[in-house]
Order: sequence, then C-alpha cells, then structure tokens
Amino acid sequence: MREDLEILQGAVDMHIHSAPSLFPRLVDHVEAAEGAKSYGLKAVVLKEHHGYTSDRMYFVRKLVSGIDVYGGVVLNNAVGGINPFAVEAAIDLGAKIVWFPTLSAKNHLDQMGGPGFGSSMQQKSKKKMTEKPITVLDEKGHLIPEVYDVIDLIAAHDLMLATGHLSIPEVRPLIKAAKERGVKRLYLNHPEYIINGTIEEQKELAQMGVFIEHLAIFMFAMWPTKAGIDGIVAMIKAVGPERTILATDLGQIHNPPPWEGFRIFMRVLLEKGIPKEHLKMMVQDNPSYLLNI
Repeated sequence: MREDLEILQGAVDMHIHSAPSLFPRLVDHVEAAEGAKSYGLKAVVLKEHHGYTSDRMYFVRKLVSGIDVYGGVVLNNAVGGINPFAVEAAIDLGAKIVWFPTLSAKNHLDQMGGPGFGSSMQQKSKKKMTEKPITVLDEKGHLIPEVYDVIDLIAAHDLMLATGHLSIPEVRPLIKAAKERGVKRLYLNHPEYIINGTIEEQKELAQMGVFIEHLAIFMFAMWPTKAGIDGIVAMIKAVGPERTILATDLGQIHNPPPWEGFRIFMRVLLEKGIPKEHLKMMVQDNPSYLLNI
C-alpha cells in the first residue's frame, strides 16, 4: 500500500466541519464518516461552531458502522458562552471534547472583525444578534468562576479540553488551572491561525502536557497562513511528534473533502521529510489518547 494511504489506516481526524451548519459545507455528517471510513480511518470528531455535535452522533453511528464518530460542544454564544450547564448536557449526550470559544472568542472577533473567517467563509445568513466577545479572564486577568465549573466537569468525566480560538495569554492560565484540577487531555487548536502562538510558546505548552494541533486546511488556497506548510514542518520538528496532532479542519465547499485533504497532507509532509512513523504517531496514537479510545 502507498505510504500516504498506509498512514491513514487507523488514523483519527480530530477536526472536521460538516453539515448541518450555519456555514456552507461540502459534506454532511454521514458523508464525512463514510468518506473517512473509505480511507481506513478509525475515528472522526465532528465540530459545529454553533453548539453541540455530541447529540447528533447517535444518528450518524446508526447510519455508518465500522468507524467511531465523536462530537462535543463549542462554548460560543449559541450555547450561552462559558456555560457549565451546556457542558453538562453535552457530556450526558456523549461528548468527548469541550472546545472553548471559537468564533465568539474576543480574540477571534478582534482579529477577524466578526464571527466569520475573513473573505474565505461567512455564515449563510445575516444574523440579527451581534456576537458578544467572550474571554475566560476578568478585568484583573483572573479566570472567571464559570471556567472552573467547566474544568471540573471535564476532569470528572476524563474528557478532552480544547482551547478553541483563545489567545495564548488566555490559554496559559486555563491550561494551568485545568492541570491543577485533574484534566489530563489538553489540546491547543491551530496555533498558526488566529491564536498566533510562537514556536517557543508551543514548546512551553507542550512541556505542560498540551498536544499541539496542525491542520491540512492551511495548505489550500483560501486559507493561507504566514507560516505556510514549511512553517508547520518547523513547528512539528520543534515540538516533536510526541506532542503534536495532525488533523484537517476541512469541510468547506472550496476545499477537498476531509478524507482526501488528510491524504494530501500526509503525502506533502512525507515529501517534506517527516518520517512515516512520526506521522502515524501524530494521526493515530496521539488522537487516540486524547479521545481515550
């Protein structure tokens, strides 16, 4: 079997966007699961910026066998922001992951000018409600009380905490508190985009036990980053494969389907000199640990 396809046997895509969604999507949840299964993936995590995916997974699993399908909740305004009640409900519905705010995060709104993603992706309809900027910190720079409630729920159920689109100055105290309160599965989303985490900051967080995410989407024309693919290679090498996760973030209508984007990502990283065994660790072993599967 060709190396790029071999790497995907038993892999996990931790970051797929599929329909239904308030953004245009290339595939729905069932098609995303079927496509991943066709390439030999072991599991996928489906994400929706405006609420839960944990409750939808019941139906996806009924329709698609032979692959594990997981969801969670994103703590944007659509679920009340940093809302422990939303987290507890998501957990009871089978969540594996809690994402801190993405498009409602103050950091996202400051950088992108709104809840969309620049010219690359806007919501399908104009919203009457204006996003309320969410931060995890109060005026004195301390974590707000609700953050501790959310952390404690994540710890009690041994779930994954993902940092979403929070800035590094927000991520540091969040991770520190999460570790102190017993969260084991820590995930920094795409430091090269919106987060703007330097290599040194990525290394610092990795040393605290955080897994650092890099994504296939940034290889494609509509989502360029300053770092580029060579920057991603440098970040992987600096942090090391032991603390790195590779996923896709795909599902946009101007990009390839997630499973094919994942294959292209593996192919390009192989050609950039990342060893096959390191790639397997970053798409098979590390995601399996974070998902506790």
